[in-house]
Amino acid sequence: MIPLVMCIDDDSMVQMLSEIIFTDHEFCKEVVKAPDGYTALQYFSEQSKLESKDQQIPKLVFLDISMPISDGWDFLDKYSKDFPSMQPQTKIIVLSSAIHPEEVEIANTHPLVYKYISKPLEPKHIIALKTDPDFSQYFMAN
Repeated sequence: MIPLVMCIDDDSMVQMLSEIIFTDHEFCKEVVKAPDGYTALQYFSEQSKLESKDQQIPKLVFLDISMPISDGWDFLDKYSKDFPSMQPQTKIIVLSSAIHPEEVEIANTHPLVYKYISKPLEPKHIIALKTDPDFSQYFMAN
């Protein structure tokens, strides 16, 4: 299983359903939830103050784009500037219900975005990620 996944979404129902899917498919050991980009950035800031052996950096972040306070674009902008040392450790998947094709295109071409998935998160997405070369190492039988 992936040691730590972060979900950044203002919709608590999306957060809850994602966690259920993660649990049902033995996807991750722990989920950190943030209701907006600002709260997620605070988490990364706190982790950056720790010694690297004590840091809990998510291997995967599911990021919504449309959120109040600090949206997904704001998160990506600040994360790219403030936490360059953490970026190689973390893949970011935009999980959004964006209806504008240009938003999808921007997400798909953003250098920090690993992939774009349209909401809702479904078991098929998790199954595909488990076989993805960047994540399959976490799901190999011992």
